[in-house]
Amino acid sequence: MKDINKAESQKASQKKVKYEGELDLAGFKLSCFVLEDGRRILSERGMQGALKIEDDEKQKRGAQLRRFLAQKSLQPFIYKGKKTANFDPIPCQKGEMKINGYEATILADICDGMLEARKHMELLPRQKIVADQSEILLRSFAKVGIIALVDEATGYQYDREKVELQTILKAFISEEVLKWQKTFP
Repeated sequence: MKDINKAESQKASQKKVKYEGELDLAGFKLSCFVLEDGRRILSERGMQGALKIEDDEKQKRGAQLRRFLAQKSLQPFIYKGKKTANFDPIPCQKGEMKINGYEATILADICDGMLEARKHMELLPRQKIVADQSEILLRSFAKVGIIALVDEATGYQYDREKVELQTILKAFISEEVLKWQKTFP
């Protein structure tokens, strides 16, 4: 009886998804949500894929990202004085489905931390892959961010196509991937 009440209590405390969508990151789909409290959330599995953190078939889906963030050598760079709790998954409810996600800005924090780590230490091969992907993502996010700010300042966001920013992001990511492929065949 206690377990049933505990499960119902946890479900009630989970934030409900109000809006949902998908970001297309050059062919990789990243599920995203806006919760009823206004927080923007990216799915845990999606973030793991966007960062190219390999999923081990034996591991619970999404668990690789948490294990990656738990690496002691990376923590000073990724967390940079923030509480580790800021990087805990946020349980949300989409109908009957439970989703674990992270605040959208955490992806940029992780990317920034990986670039700092690459600057200050010798990364392991899998960490290098994540750092390279982090650079591609951050550069692309920055370009789309300035475009979105100009659109907002000028009012153009009301006239542009609904997915125009995603199309622009996809193009920037593809462009960055091509540069890396030429550098590291």
